Amino acid sequence: MTGRMIRKIATTTVLATVVSSTGCGHFLYPERRGNSSDVDGGTLVMDLLWLLPGIIPGVVALIVDFSSGAIYTRGGGHAAVRMSRDGRVAVRLPDSPKPAQLEFRLVTADHRVLAKKTALVGPTVHGQSVELQIADSVQPRPSDKIVLEVENAVGETARFAMSIELAR
Repeated sequence: MTGRMIRKIATTTVLATVVSSTGCGHFLYPERRGNSSDVDGGTLVMDLLWLLPGIIPGVVALIVDFSSGAIYTRGGGHAAVRMSRDGRVAVRLPDSPKPAQLEFRLVTADHRVLAKKTALVGPTVHGQSVELQIADSVQPRPSDKIVLEVENAVGETARFAMSIELAR
């Protein structure tokens, strides 16, 4: 009888661990790891609900999500960035441990370049931004989806998922 009881307890413990780990923002939102912006209310509530079955699962979920940054929203991953009426968009330069040259571009879905600007980043550049200005000759149509592309000196390009909306 003792052997059966131990197996039941072990099985219950394993199942509880698996269920609690899948309810953690660290596993649900791996793309958010490393963020430190606004707290996602849904993930916070989900972690707090783990306090109901016991203190340990809730505290573990909160510690893992806060320490990994998975509890924070992406700071614009799905949100749109607004472009001023005169066609300007300011982009904050990323921190970089090594000096590098980056080219920032505003591009339409059909790969039409609306604006571009080159900037230097590095350990001495903190909190600065670069302003992209769309020329009058290449004004986007209201139906155009505009995205931000960043290219490094090696030619690698990153295209950000956020769309840029025109101010009305």
